[in-house]
Amino acid sequence: MIIRNVTAIDGQGSTPIADAEVVVTDGRFSAIRSAADAPAAADGTSVLDARGGYLVPGLWESHTHLGGFAYSKPENERAKYISQLLTDFLSAGVTSVVDLGGPLELELAAREYRAKATDAAAGLFFAGPVFTGIQGWPVLDDPARAPIAYQTDNADVAHRQALELADQVDFIKCIYDGEPGAPDKLPLDALKAIVAAAHEKGKKVLVHVHERIDLEEAVASGADGIEHAFQPQNPGSTAEARDIAALLSETNTYYCPTLVTWEQIAHNGDAAYLQRLVDDGHATLNDIPQITSRPIYGREFPRHSPQDSHIRFDYAMHTLALMHDAGVKITAGSDVAILMPTPPAALLRELYLLAKAGLPLPAVLAAGTRHSAEKTGQEATNPAMITVGAPADALLLDANPYTDIAHLTDRSHHIGTMRSGRPSWDASHPQT
Repeated sequence: MIIRNVTAIDGQGSTPIADAEVVVTDGRFSAIRSAADAPAAADGTSVLDARGGYLVPGLWESHTHLGGFAYSKPENERAKYISQLLTDFLSAGVTSVVDLGGPLELELAAREYRAKATDAAAGLFFAGPVFTGIQGWPVLDDPARAPIAYQTDNADVAHRQALELADQVDFIKCIYDGEPGAPDKLPLDALKAIVAAAHEKGKKVLVHVHERIDLEEAVASGADGIEHAFQPQNPGSTAEARDIAALLSETNTYYCPTLVTWEQIAHNGDAAYLQRLVDDGHATLNDIPQITSRPIYGREFPRHSPQDSHIRFDYAMHTLALMHDAGVKITAGSDVAILMPTPPAALLRELYLLAKAGLPLPAVLAAGTRHSAEKTGQEATNPAMITVGAPADALLLDANPYTDIAHLTDRSHHIGTMRSGRPSWDASHPQT
């Protein structure tokens, strides 16, 4: 298949190729070139006129929890429900989804279900159960949540469990959150043992943190990625952010702030916030009754207060640009969708917030594509770029995403998606 009359944006910062010809062969990009340099199409080749659109790499959701959404369904329907969520993600331009913690059996079942499905959907990568302390987050004192985590206070046990788990998952997730020495916090020696085991198996380790010291100890332990913007000790100073930026840049550690998580928790129950989502194009008035009818609406989120979430959100919004300027590789993940119409809408909101925080638009696209692939160790097989040899995962837009973030995050600008060379285009952009 050949895509013509398109501007190709590779996602790695190169100058976009206007009036390009993009060739897809056996589900991969086989050529990206100027139309002026292109030979005539061979007989029988399918040619798509993109009508002046912009082709960007398919988006990645690098931090979500599909199992959490599925648990509202009967057990025998959960794998099918996750499959439907992956289809919904694809329709929103998201070609790869990272489930960053959930029951291993459910995630394996979802992958098996997708292997047999014939409809198009986003690809799935998962961590399986997370590592945490005894009754630590997210288990706390709820026995029903036990399958989503290994609760440990022993480094040797954690090392053995991590070695076993690494053979079944795509990467490993640790929760390093809590008071030092408290039973609910994963011990530092256990964190180091888990990282060592995962790296022995060639798998990345992503670490959920709370405060600066958690982040620093996670990086010192060899973490490949940090999940969540940290809680500053002094919200009025950027000094902590500058120190953390230097550390993350020096160690090439990825940073996923999950801005939309803290924004939602901080504003849960706030009708004015829902109106802001409508005004920003991330919800409709028709979505609001469904959102406000959810059991979580207006209730305090476990472990994270609205006040602390406000601080984390505001500080991250104030300091992410300086982190980017320092060379930190930022990734896009939404985590929760408690006030969003859908999980895919949460990721699009996250990309919008990254731009609002001052990241240049090419950096926002990198956060939602190649940095997320790299963070999870998938760059060798799926670099999340429009480059020769990469899987043909792409999003076709009708306007330039480098001039306005809305061109990427407002679905009215989405013409269609392509997953492994399989296009799903609007009828007004036919193939010939």
